[in-house]
Amino acid sequence: MKNLTVSAFIIGASLFSACQQAAEPHPVIVAHVDAFNARDFDAMSRVEHPEIEWIRVLGSDVRVDISGRETLAKILQDYTASTPDVAGALRDWSVNGDYVSVTETATWTAVDGSRKAQSTLTVYQLEDGLIRRVWYYPSVPK
Repeated sequence: MKNLTVSAFIIGASLFSACQQAAEPHPVIVAHVDAFNARDFDAMSRVEHPEIEWIRVLGSDVRVDISGRETLAKILQDYTASTPDVAGALRDWSVNGDYVSVTETATWTAVDGSRKAQSTLTVYQLEDGLIRRVWYYPSVPK
């Protein structure tokens, strides 16, 4: 019985350790956020599926906010024009097949001159090496 208990502990500790290891940043998603930060919308589009969908999750409400590469580029161009210093940063990577989850933190300067930041859990779905869908969960002020 003692060997079974020790074996179960070792297996459990190994599984816990494997679950705790951070995944490496995914190059497609890093390229997307880097292009956003550089305001290079053509570079962003190159890593997006033509039928990309941006999906907002609010409790039990899930809706597609943006569909299509061209629509997304236009909306992001308008957004960055109105918030010129907004920038994104990524951390806490997890990869499960074609799904990559990450914590995204946006920072910007508010109208009153104060610095603002918020983070959100984001899940990316990749298809054929491109970003096919992005699910955004509620943001948390930082």
